[in-house]
Amino acid sequence: MLPLAQTCGELGDWFESSLGQEILTQQLALAQPLVEGLFGYHLMQASVARQVDFAACSRINHRFQLSPCAERGGAALVEFEQLPLPSESIDVAVLHHMLDFSPQPHQVLREAARVLIPGGHMVLIGFNPFSLLGLSRIFLSSSPYQKGNQLRAARVADWMNLLDMQAGPVERGFFRLPLQHADLLAKTAWMERMGTRWHLPWGGFYIIVARKEVARMRAIKLNWHGDKKPALSPVPSSPRVAARGRHHNKR
Repeated sequence: MLPLAQTCGELGDWFESSLGQEILTQQLALAQPLVEGLFGYHLMQASVARQVDFAACSRINHRFQLSPCAERGGAALVEFEQLPLPSESIDVAVLHHMLDFSPQPHQVLREAARVLIPGGHMVLIGFNPFSLLGLSRIFLSSSPYQKGNQLRAARVADWMNLLDMQAGPVERGFFRLPLQHADLLAKTAWMERMGTRWHLPWGGFYIIVARKEVARMRAIKLNWHGDKKPALSPVPSSPRVAARGRHHNKR
């Protein structure tokens, strides 16, 4: 897989297409209320799409964007495999398809977990390979969004667990056919309503909100009132002390 810096341009163009805009609209509608309910002092977000802001409704004052692509305006250009941020410095991290298109998705997740404070939250958005959108890569492999890692939500949650992060319930969206025509997409709105109502597992994308666990100290509890009590025995005296005692008795 090519480095993310070389593919984010094509991905940005795809998200501006009819299909990409429809998916992005649904992602914003689902993710923004989740981000709004998270609190802290510093919020970091990263996306492969242009001019998208998942934290516009956030109450966190210090919000900034990072990007692997130089053409992303208003965002700092970084390598996500090695974030230039100190450990445990971010309260909320939003990753928009960063794992899907990185050659080292596990390292990207590890770095994002590293910069989160204990008790901080990560909002991760990814494509679902077991969906109509994911299965379409068999027929249209030339589209940029179909060249990703295709990571399952359960697999990502397992990676989070290894990094001491507890993943919450998974949100899913876009249950329609992956069509590049706005009129045809509008005619399949009934599929969206059905998938949302019945919480079907084959949504085109998923959103995971995970919380970084706080390191806990294990307390050792002593049983001071147990039945067994330590046996008391006289402390043996040294030969010099014993001889001095005998000499004193003879007096």
